[in-house]
Amino acid sequence: MAYMALYRKWRPGGFSELVGQEHVSRTLSNAIKTGRIGHAYLFAGPRGTGKTSTAKILAKALNCEKGPTPNPCNQCEACQKINAGTSMDVFEIDAASNRGIDEIRDLRETVKFAPAEGRYKVYIIDEVHMLTMEAFNALLKTLEEPPAHVVFILATTEAHKVPATIQSRCQRYDFKRITAGDIQGRLQLVADSMELDYEPEALHLIAMKADGGMRDALGLLDQCAALVQGKLTVDQAGNFLGLIGRQWIEALVEEIAKRDGAGVLAKVGELLQGGKELSQMLSELALYFRSMLILKSVGNVQEMDYGGNNPEALTRQAAAFSQAKLMQDIRRIHGAIAELKWSPQPRITVEAALLELCQSEAVLEAGVAEKPAKAGSSGEESVRISQLEAKLAKLMNMVQSGQLPSLTAKGSDGTAGKAEDGQGVEQSSPGGIVEIQSVDAGNLHKKLLQFLRGHGGGALSCMEKSAVLSVGNGQVVIGCQNEMVKGLMERIYKKKIEAALGDILGGAVKVHFKLAEMVQKAPEPEPDLPDIPPPEDENEGIVNIDNLPAGEQYQLRHAAEVFGGGFTEAPEED
Repeated sequence: MAYMALYRKWRPGGFSELVGQEHVSRTLSNAIKTGRIGHAYLFAGPRGTGKTSTAKILAKALNCEKGPTPNPCNQCEACQKINAGTSMDVFEIDAASNRGIDEIRDLRETVKFAPAEGRYKVYIIDEVHMLTMEAFNALLKTLEEPPAHVVFILATTEAHKVPATIQSRCQRYDFKRITAGDIQGRLQLVADSMELDYEPEALHLIAMKADGGMRDALGLLDQCAALVQGKLTVDQAGNFLGLIGRQWIEALVEEIAKRDGAGVLAKVGELLQGGKELSQMLSELALYFRSMLILKSVGNVQEMDYGGNNPEALTRQAAAFSQAKLMQDIRRIHGAIAELKWSPQPRITVEAALLELCQSEAVLEAGVAEKPAKAGSSGEESVRISQLEAKLAKLMNMVQSGQLPSLTAKGSDGTAGKAEDGQGVEQSSPGGIVEIQSVDAGNLHKKLLQFLRGHGGGALSCMEKSAVLSVGNGQVVIGCQNEMVKGLMERIYKKKIEAALGDILGGAVKVHFKLAEMVQKAPEPEPDLPDIPPPEDENEGIVNIDNLPAGEQYQLRHAAEVFGGGFTEAPEED
């Protein structure tokens, strides 16, 4: 007899054998017991989680000679034909290769006929999201009101691509990723039945690599069993799966904890010489950092966490990192994984990321050069010292560059002196928003206009039609002349206005806009201009706006709304 792959041989035969989908099996079993059998089901979830297997179990439950029953016997002729794929009443359709309207029209013709052998005709449409929109429309009416003897089961890995009109006519069941613990338990059962000698840690690696898919896990076990001779060890499984290995990752983290850049680069060279993938190394490194983060946050690690089977080393290395630093490093590793997909020099990308992990948290925040750790100091002490030094250097740079005001001298009465130019003392709040004790709104408006004349563009035009109404508590309220100016300021120029005010005030502020009546300035005296003789034709130079193209009409009316003014009535033509 021809060899059968493990994922086919160990396909679940009943609802009780489904792994990790108890919510689905329990609901369907109860529906069959009570006779509440739907006419259409939508099974959605990641690949390899049991969608097609559940569809076949449901088909057997409906057509079993002892049914309808939630526990098909798998012994009667109907069950055996469904298992073998030769049943005349169960149709498996691959929507990826039968996605057109013609195939769906053929299906609509066949649903009219009664079942050939069993009680129900079951149509299993796999990867249903691959159907064309025309095919979905052709299926819609049949799916809404099928004959009483027909049950549709639609399976998909991308439910968001299935039209809402189709989903609304189905009972939807969401299949979840299977946990590594459930997968490992199933693999142990299969390996024991095969009389395969193995190390439990080897099956654990396979379960982690499967990433929630039982079919993938069984396929990997099938390949490992064919590869090894004798006992399946951790090293054999790791080499076959292309894994880096926990011991190598622990050695790399040791170099990162010591902030030894040379040691990190040497480990990368060693990895490449061994023919390993840089992306796999980063993935396992992220998992190890996650385990350290969980240990720092919760105090222990779950059994299935990467590195959890060596808690002593994990605890010792986690002590060299703060919780904030671990979160920061995980974000940097994930960024390097994304960069690696497009990088022309993957090694440089990885080396730069790993060297950045060697930097202290304070150095990464402040962006200043790092000083070497003092001899004999522990990892936690070195981090705190570097944080204090970096923050002090950052504050001194901000004072020297004028970004922070210098401290005001106290008067004889012990009170702080007042700032010049009518502006009070500015203080930086913990959230980074500047707290303005006293600022003259009119003076601030003038400074803002002066600043925007060099950078503003459209923002300057809008600001000239506006005014600063109030300043305080890290917020600036600007009144706008009309709805159009207010809309432009909110949609387009808000960030530029906030940035300009931040430069002027020396700290971040939030800007709010509202409608306000503007104070009209007194008209300035018109300059003396030379007399210009009037044109011979009094209507010369006057253009009727209604005669212009639509685009030019819109531009002129828009300019009038922004800059004020209006139009002169066109003279009547003779």
